[in-house]
Amino acid sequence: MTVLRCTAKLLKRLKQPAKPVEPSPETNPLGEWYADIDFWRRQPFVVMLNAATGAVLVLPSDAAGLRRLHERALLQFAAISEHVGLRGPGVDAELHGFDAGFTYAATRDRSLLASLNQRKLEFWMALEYSDRSLPEVVAQEWDDLFKHPTLGRNTRHNMEYHRPLDLVRQRLPPSVVPISLCRPSVDTVN
Repeated sequence: MTVLRCTAKLLKRLKQPAKPVEPSPETNPLGEWYADIDFWRRQPFVVMLNAATGAVLVLPSDAAGLRRLHERALLQFAAISEHVGLRGPGVDAELHGFDAGFTYAATRDRSLLASLNQRKLEFWMALEYSDRSLPEVVAQEWDDLFKHPTLGRNTRHNMEYHRPLDLVRQRLPPSVVPISLCRPSVDTVN
């Protein structure tokens, strides 16, 4: 199961207690996700932010969407992973965590809530003033910048900001394909 830390507004929409029981540690590779509900052009959307990487998902959240939130998160995460070329057992494990459903919890990190609010504003601005679709905007956000006190400095670029896609790749390494499977052996070549 995946821990989804929701704002009070989203917990109310999900018909969860305002102060849910603190869940056991998550088993998915990316860890906890933070979520909030917001509206764009009168349509409700759940914006999810991964606490460890800054990767985001934006999911339609009408009544049916809230009931199947984990399925929609699974589908969008799989589509973006495929789009950016992420494959392997780490991605499969994260998808399995989504498939098992969410364990709802209250938020506890104000820095992540601020990042979540900033991402929401960026989404709505991109959707309003560009000709990109929702999946394109979400995929673009994985290539943006993310800052959190627990991450420290980015030694590669000597700054405090990290690219979510780089952090996701670190946590979900691709599977290693044996060289013998990649190239034909000398004996089989005529």
